[in-house]
Amino acid sequence: MKASRNIEEVNWDLLAKVLSDEASASEKAEVEAWAGQPGEHDAVLKSAEETMKKARLYYRSRRFDPAAAWEKIEGDLHASPPVRELKPSHREVPLRRRILQVAASLLLALALGAVGYYAGFRQHEPTVFTEVISNDQQVLRGILLPDGTQVTLNNNSRLTWPRQFSGEVREVSIEGEAFFEVHPDASKPFVITAGDARVKVLGTSFNVCARPGEKTVEVVVETGKVEVTAPRLAQEPGRSLLLLPGEKGVLFQEARQLVKSVNDNPNVTSWKTNELVFEQKKLGDVLKDLEKTYHTEIQLSDPALADLLLTAHFSQQPVEFILEVIRLTFSLELSAQNGQYFLTAAQNHPLKQKP
Repeated sequence: MKASRNIEEVNWDLLAKVLSDEASASEKAEVEAWAGQPGEHDAVLKSAEETMKKARLYYRSRRFDPAAAWEKIEGDLHASPPVRELKPSHREVPLRRRILQVAASLLLALALGAVGYYAGFRQHEPTVFTEVISNDQQVLRGILLPDGTQVTLNNNSRLTWPRQFSGEVREVSIEGEAFFEVHPDASKPFVITAGDARVKVLGTSFNVCARPGEKTVEVVVETGKVEVTAPRLAQEPGRSLLLLPGEKGVLFQEARQLVKSVNDNPNVTSWKTNELVFEQKKLGDVLKDLEKTYHTEIQLSDPALADLLLTAHFSQQPVEFILEVIRLTFSLELSAQNGQYFLTAAQNHPLKQKP
């Protein structure tokens, strides 16, 4: 950059390079020497620096929107000249043109850098997750995921999903139990991580139970098709199952086995529907279903009572009503204490008459 009294001789490309921090040490020294020359050089440099500062602040506040930044900075340039006001002279029009040129050069360099930075920032930006946790007496209904999938979450369960699904799959994780009604999307499978199992679907409804500390992960399909895989299983055969409606897949995590069978328990989703069907079912198993559905504890005074067989159908009935039916059916005594229920054989019960 040559020393000159005429501001028209400014090397605007070099000035833009220095202000965008892309110049070498020698180029920076040249600009500093030029700015120290008599005339308007120093004013031009300071005004250009101010323009750069405004542009950077604007990018930060607007998350680097180049198009909007162009409009903002250009408006600022037209609203107030970036250099101090000069006395009218034959140089006024060319000077304004030069100032706009350096502003354009600065914005171009900054916009290109901002686009690169923003793209890199987006690539490394951490995924934001949403998490819903139910307590020990709570069933959360109507949970709507970003893709339209609906979830009902059983008690003591945790569901986690990204705020927005991106990539080739829609992936969520479950600890506990949930019923999924997956919105169909053939181009983007829905994948659930449940313990050591992965459940993959395109559009269907099914129940997943994967409670921390339990030895199994269970998947029961109501509609559609579900693929259950166990990536940690060492053996190649049996690492995945394809489940159809009415089928159940169970991953035995300690034994490292994945097993498919027909679901013979009509009360798998009773915790969600409050519909209970018992067909000659042992009382011990009946009480397990009641405990799961109503989140309570029920004890039998005599282990022999667990083998009594019950046939009944209950729809939306409170647990007290169901226990009263059981009491009358088997001539038992019912009591409650601290939220727990106790079924006891009466003194004249046949079990008590055994020698």
